[in-house]
Amino acid sequence: MKKYEFTGETKQVGILGNITLKRIRATMEFGIAKIGDLGGWIEKEENLSHEGDAEVYGNAKVYGNAKVYGNAKVYGDAEVYGNAKVYGNAKVYGNAKVYGDAEVYGNAKVYGNAKVYGNAKVYGDAEVYGNAKVCGDAEVCGDAYSRILRLFGSSHTGLPERRNPGQDRRSNLYRQHAQGLSKKWL
Repeated sequence: MKKYEFTGETKQVGILGNITLKRIRATMEFGIAKIGDLGGWIEKEENLSHEGDAEVYGNAKVYGNAKVYGNAKVYGDAEVYGNAKVYGNAKVYGNAKVYGDAEVYGNAKVYGNAKVYGNAKVYGDAEVYGNAKVCGDAEVCGDAYSRILRLFGSSHTGLPERRNPGQDRRSNLYRQHAQGLSKKWL
């Protein structure tokens, strides 16, 4: 049985406004949804699994080839698009964006104005929030918290990689500070 249906209400998104999203409505109880509750916006049924308790609600948007499944929640004004995946018990909310080939899973949370994109992965009990950006092949995992740091490149430990870390005294201090935080967090 399908757990949601399209309401007929639509909205246009995308740089050119050429992507049509459709509002969903619960047809059965799951997660926090009750029968008849309005959900968020998806482009097609493949964006939100009918299995498990995965939810998209509020003004959240999921489109492109993005997928939300398992018990994952996407809500608020969050957006998940491209080939991104949000699954497990992960939560993406606030104004957060997950896109490209990024994945958020486990018990991870991405919120605030945070962005996770490229091939980045956020998982375990990690939290990415504030104005943080996690991109490239970076991974944030375990009990890590990323609030302001920009993680990019091929970092697995959560240490930010600078393109030229020795360029000035501030860069070296930044790296030392980040390493100290990483030891505390991981």
